[in-house]
Amino acid sequence: MTQATARHILVKSEEACKDLKKKIEEGADFGKMAKQHSDCPSGKEGGSLGSFGPGQM
Repeated sequence: MTQATARHILVKSEEACKDLKKKIEEGADFGKMAKQHSDCPSGKEGGSLGSFGPGQM
């Protein structure tokens, strides 16, 4: 079965989003950025939303 994984960082402002995006594109570790900046509980897990099969997300 095909699986996909997803992760994200939830922030309150577009400015914070753009700043984090730039840092990640420049080589910052996504998981570390999620742990430090995400407002979502998944941030504690590096932003991981888990694995999903077709039609599950």
